Amino acid sequence: MDMDRAIAVLGINRTRDNDLRPMVRALGMMTWLNTPGDELRRDAAKYVLRRWSAYQTECNRRRDARSQPTQRTRKLT
Repeated sequence: MDMDRAIAVLGINRTRDNDLRPMVRALGMMTWLNTPGDELRRDAAKYVLRRWSAYQTECNRRRDARSQPTQRTRKLT
């Protein structure tokens, strides 16, 4: 798991205490019922929780890049 993959799975608008920790706890209770997608989300959430400040930095960078329009220049002739 790397940061790009974790962000692709989880998205960029997650919270640590009200979102990810309860999800990890719930998905860890009865793991035999989890689908492969659930396991992927649980692994991504665990990865992100261990690297929370790096996750926040990367999400902020991506959010800022998405919100700023690209500058297109057009030549006036």
